[in-house]
Amino acid sequence: MSNTISRFGQSPTRYELQSPREKKREVRGLNHPLGIRKESGGFFKSNSGRPMIKQAIQQLLRTEKGERIMLPNFGCTLRKYLFQPITEDLFADIKQTIVRSFNDYIEGATLRKVSIFETGEYDAAGGNQLRVILSVSLDSDSLEVFDVEAKIQ
Repeated sequence: MSNTISRFGQSPTRYELQSPREKKREVRGLNHPLGIRKESGGFFKSNSGRPMIKQAIQQLLRTEKGERIMLPNFGCTLRKYLFQPITEDLFADIKQTIVRSFNDYIEGATLRKVSIFETGEYDAAGGNQLRVILSVSLDSDSLEVFDVEAKIQ
C-alpha cells in the first residue's frame, strides 16, 4: 500500500505500510563432541547453522535404532543393509529409511537429494561399504545447498 491510497476513507496505518518480513527461526544445538576446554567454549558450547546440521545428520546416519536410550527410534539402522545383495530395491529402501528419519529428527533443514553409492570396498567380514551423500539446504537460507557425507561400514 502506498501513502496516497486510503482504505475505506482512512489513511493506512504505519504497520500496514511496512513491507512484510518473513522471520525464520534459527535452530541452535550443542556442539559435538562435548568438551571442557575453555578455548573451545566450555562443556556445553552451542552450535547453529551449517556445522550443527552436518553433525546432526551424520549422527542420524551412523546411529542404529535402539542405540540411544531416551530416543529408541532415533537413527537409520543402515548397517543392516551392508550384507544384503546390492539391487535397486535395496537402494530404494535405504532412501526411504533416510528420508523418514530425516523428517522425524532433523529440524532447521530441508532434504533436497539422497545419493547412495557402493564403494566397491569390503570390510573384514566381507560386507559392502556404502557412501551416503545428502544434499541439504538450511531453512533460514534456502539458496545455500550443501552436501553431508557419511560412510557406512
